[in-house]
Amino acid sequence: MGQYKINSYTKIIKNLMGEKSHILSKAHALSEIGMLETVQPLWVSAAAYEESIAPLLDGLGRELEAAVHRISAASCYQKAGDFIRAVNLYRAALAGPLRDDTRQEVDKMIADCLSQLTLQPTKLVPRPYAQTPPVVV
Repeated sequence: MGQYKINSYTKIIKNLMGEKSHILSKAHALSEIGMLETVQPLWVSAAAYEESIAPLLDGLGRELEAAVHRISAASCYQKAGDFIRAVNLYRAALAGPLRDDTRQEVDKMIADCLSQLTLQPTKLVPRPYAQTPPVVV
């Protein structure tokens, strides 16, 4: 699989995962009660954390976990309505080691995003995003 020895999580990764989990919990709760405009920035923030975590896991030789975090980031962007970014991250996840059934699921998610893009061409205009999460040293 990887060329690196699999190492345990660093303090930075643990902190990023904790912050990401906190934001995802808020996003899910707000989605459940229908506060869609309020939750959109939370999905984007959670996605940014997931995007930051994935390459850090790659560096530790945890390629499968990194791919899962890319899928999670893509899913968050999809929920935020950023289908272009979601497709790019789903495709990046497919470059990693995934089970066959997971690959099929990701292919379906890509198809869903692409169909949303054709239905909503006005969403193609880039929007400013929240800053990437801070790295704790």
